[in-house]
Amino acid sequence: MTKRVLVLGLGRIGSQIAYLLNNNKRYQVVGADIDELVVKKYASQFPTMQLRGEDYSSLITGIDVVFSALSFNENPKVALAALYAGASYFDLTEDVRCTEAIKQIASRAQVGQFFMPQCGLAPGFIGILAYSFRHQFEKLDSLKLRVGALPQFPSNQMMYNLTWSTAGLVNEYANPCEAVKNYKRTFIEPLEGRELLTISGVKYEAFNTSGGVANLCVSLEGKLRELSYKTIRYPGHCQLMRFLFRDLRLGEEGKRRNMLMEILDSAVATTEQDLVLISVVATGYNSDKLQQVSRTFLLPHSDKQSAIQIATANAAVTTLDCVLFDKFEHSGFVEQEVLDIDTFLKNEFAKPYRDAELSR
Repeated sequence: MTKRVLVLGLGRIGSQIAYLLNNNKRYQVVGADIDELVVKKYASQFPTMQLRGEDYSSLITGIDVVFSALSFNENPKVALAALYAGASYFDLTEDVRCTEAIKQIASRAQVGQFFMPQCGLAPGFIGILAYSFRHQFEKLDSLKLRVGALPQFPSNQMMYNLTWSTAGLVNEYANPCEAVKNYKRTFIEPLEGRELLTISGVKYEAFNTSGGVANLCVSLEGKLRELSYKTIRYPGHCQLMRFLFRDLRLGEEGKRRNMLMEILDSAVATTEQDLVLISVVATGYNSDKLQQVSRTFLLPHSDKQSAIQIATANAAVTTLDCVLFDKFEHSGFVEQEVLDIDTFLKNEFAKPYRDAELSR
């Protein structure tokens, strides 16, 4: 049965989501954006319409699924409109407060109506991957989740280029981070916990950031000793961010944070020559012996898409496809970790992930 999908927001990720779905016979897609030039730009690739203000309800009429690639501030409004229209809802947000609001909206969902925020890369795929390790041990001890979207050719002192949403990046670096410590769910400070790691002979650093674990800390509280999520960067980046966010206090909400986003947008170049690193290291006990296993993925950019576009959009459409067509029996709010990692990776949309795995 063909599913009618509305993709709201045709930026770098949203446009790729719409393109991938539109080129599959199971989906009829309409893309919408507030920018008339963007709407015209993609009209030759898939059906488009202009989004006018916040009148989401009129656009959702007759739609089976809404995928929001809008700013996280808009997502609760879109989710509420989807609820009243009887449509299922997906998004990419990493904002914890936004997700809590959507969870409340999802409590009123109809049977067979799904609300699944945070289904991109991190949060998203990383949670599905991490949760799968619980099957490999008699007793799970720890999970270390590490993800980084990095320039392939860094050339500034930050060793970084903008590859996705600046607002999302600042949220990651400024907001409290969920973790599990000594079996209890807790919150820890961003830009702390710096560590060094080497992947395929290249040295990186990783440090605490917010929003990457979705519902994982809730699902695994009391079931493992430690769970942490950190962002991967090239060495030296964390120290500079601590200067901006802590010493200059530009991470504080309000005018200071807006000022920081303006500075980053105007002074840090974007790039599509990037790579995405994903690593989960798990420890646990089998026959009372502590063991470690890991899986690592390295996604490159292509001639036409950046690595972060590929990683995020393909994870999103794979998640959507698995939920809609793989005998999924849930309703209401849906966590990423209910998806099976093997089913996910076998999906036709997940080919970039299958090709990118370094270790198994």
